[in-house]
Order: sequence, then C-alpha cells, then structure tokens
Amino acid sequence: MYAVAGVSGHTGSLVARTLLKQGERVRAIVRNREHIYKWRDRGAEVLVADLNDPMALSEALQGVKGAYLLTPQSVYDACPLERWSRQNQSIVSAVQNARVANAVFLSSMGAHRNHRTGMVQALYDAEQKFQANGVPVTLLRAAYFYENWIPALSTVQDKGRLPTFLKPKRTIPMVSVEDVARAAVDLLLHPAEAGRVVELTGPKEYSPQDILEMLESILQKKLSLLLFSDGGWNEVWGNEKLPEEMTSLLNETYDGLNKQKIAFSEKNVETRRGIVTLEEMLKKWVMA
Repeated sequence: MYAVAGVSGHTGSLVARTLLKQGERVRAIVRNREHIYKWRDRGAEVLVADLNDPMALSEALQGVKGAYLLTPQSVYDACPLERWSRQNQSIVSAVQNARVANAVFLSSMGAHRNHRTGMVQALYDAEQKFQANGVPVTLLRAAYFYENWIPALSTVQDKGRLPTFLKPKRTIPMVSVEDVARAAVDLLLHPAEAGRVVELTGPKEYSPQDILEMLESILQKKLSLLLFSDGGWNEVWGNEKLPEEMTSLLNETYDGLNKQKIAFSEKNVETRRGIVTLEEMLKKWVMA
C-alpha cells in the first residue's frame, strides 16, 4: 500500500493513477470529502487528513510501504512562509510518528539555498526539517513546471501576446508534471536505504523566446512577448490583489530564476532527465 497526498493536484493525481495502473494498492489522502468517491471509484482506499494535522496524517500513513508527499502552496496565503513552516513540521512529524521508511517528498530546484529564493524558501524549510529530525526521505527537486505556462495561454489566444516575468532569452530548466510523477513512482518502487536527493529536469532548457516561437509555429501566426516587471502581478492575476508578503515572494522567485539563484545544486545528488518536451505539451494544450 502506497499513500499519496495531493491527489486533487497535478503530481499527486498522476502518481496515484500511475501506481493504480501498475497494480499497486493506493491510499489516497484527501482534505475534502468531496474527493472520496472519485478515488474510491478508481480503486483507491481513501482517508481524509489535512496536511496541517500531524495526528490525522500520521494515521493516514500507518502501515504503508511508501508515501508521496508535498507541501501545497497558494498565492493567496497572507502569511505564506509561516503557514508553510507549520505544514512542513506537520508532515515531518507524521512521517516520523508513522515510521515511514520510504517517503518521496516533492521539492524544487534551488531548495538547497536558504535565502533570496522566494517561494522556494518553503521547500528549503521542509528539507531542513527532515534533516534536523533525522527522517529518511527522498527529496525530489523538480525544475520549473511546464504547467506554469497554462494560465498564460488565454492571453496568447485572445491578444496574441505571451505574458512572462522571465527575461526573454533566459533559459531555465523546465519539466512536465508527467515526468515528475513518473520519477516519483519509480523512486517509491525502488526505495533507497538512506536519504537521497534527486534533481529532475526535462530534456532541455527553454526561454520565453523559445516558447513564443513554438507557439507561433503551432498557431501559425505572429505573436509577441508581454514582459512584466516586479509588482505587475495584478496585471496577470486580474483585479485580485495578492497579499503583500506573497507579492514580495513572487517577485523574489522570478528574480531568482532570472539571475540563476534558483538552480540545481548538482552536488551530492542524483540527476535525472524526463522525456516529455515542452513542444509536445504546448500542442496538446493549444489544440485541446
């Protein structure tokens, strides 16, 4: 039995589905009861537990062969770092209390750095808490998700412009959630005897200019980049004003990506490459 958190999101859902397809027993951990029947219909056992409740999460992790875990992040959190720190401690405590020897935790490139990494600080905090508590875990540091570009596609379709906070020609490591899930399942099925760090990227790096040219080829029309500077989040998110701390973290995140402060450590880690290209995913999303 493998426990999987975040089954209502991108990676958790794919991890659970992949395990089920491979004939493994899955315990889906859900926060909202509305998801219970959907996952039961797919053949999973379902337990309700909030990642911020270490006792409930410990119960959900009891007796499992392995667990896929993550710390969800929302751009609407008013005090995000404080919230994520509490959630990280809850997750680490639950893994420790349930004596889970085979846990895969979704982290991020840049999580080895302790400052000036924006939202990635939450994952640095999680990694440090696992280490400080002596909890064995596989840290899966993933590159920037392809899926982060999905919200921008409506502006591409409607206005012929690709919004971005990245510098036009700044290439960064990117990866599909499909490859993240594939790697997570493989790591669960082939556990290590001790803690390990796996850094995962896609087949190649991309810049906003690369993505623009791919979209021009797919759509067969001329497009342009819509460049945003720090503080332009309301232009992207509509009229919803984001909390001040979150705005600051988002600005710092993209500054870190642009200045390569958020990057892979490549030290004492296992490096993996996915197989899904961004071109494949863009065609899929645009033609849907």
